[in-house]
Amino acid sequence: MKPIIFFLFIMILFLSGGLAQGIGQAKQNEDNADMMMKYQGMDQNNDGKITRKEWQKFFNNHDWNGDGVLSGDEVRPGANRQSVSSDQFRALDRNNSGAISRSEWTGTTQDFNRLDQDRNNHLSVEELDQRWESDLFSELDYNNDRVIAYDEWSPNSRRSFEVLDLNRNGKLTHDEFYNPQQYPVSVFRELDQNNNRMISRREWRSTSDSFNRLDTNGNNLLSEDEFNAPQSDSLVIQILQEVFKKR
Repeated sequence: MKPIIFFLFIMILFLSGGLAQGIGQAKQNEDNADMMMKYQGMDQNNDGKITRKEWQKFFNNHDWNGDGVLSGDEVRPGANRQSVSSDQFRALDRNNSGAISRSEWTGTTQDFNRLDQDRNNHLSVEELDQRWESDLFSELDYNNDRVIAYDEWSPNSRRSFEVLDLNRNGKLTHDEFYNPQQYPVSVFRELDQNNNRMISRREWRSTSDSFNRLDTNGNNLLSEDEFNAPQSDSLVIQILQEVFKKR
């Protein structure tokens, strides 16, 4: 092999090795950056430590299907939890402007302010999605054992608990708590304090506007039929976060 060719051959090997090392380093830097972002996401109070409660909340927020493991899209970079449905968003966006104004909002002022991250006095579908993702289950699961026992359910009523506890084992799993067929019934039972199968304005725990929208016959009482009507679904999901009290 001629000297010049041999020299070029050695240089190519050297450079290719350096290139591979550079690519490897870049990949390592990218992984480190991704890990740092995840770490910062878990370290919610930015004290440089991750507590058991912070880790549990991070886990629960990423366990989208509530099966107790992180897999598939739950751990894939850039993947997003399924957003609130367009029907639910449109139910609140009554003027079809593509955003929910304060006058259209049926929840509390505190919740609106919390969700309005850009402080423009309107909620986008992405901002509203936080409400559907807000982890009321974890807040009620006081000891973080991934079930809600009846003593954790108190001060809420046994009647609303039993509606959700389909297997009658005295504990609510994530799927039982968010069962779309059962939670409207449970919310109704919780609000119907005198058990007369009607909800009066005195028993109501959300806004007057949301009561008025559910009270389709205008008699100042909410029947089970009014509460469980298909068009009421988005409102019931929304007030679910407001009805059940925490310890």
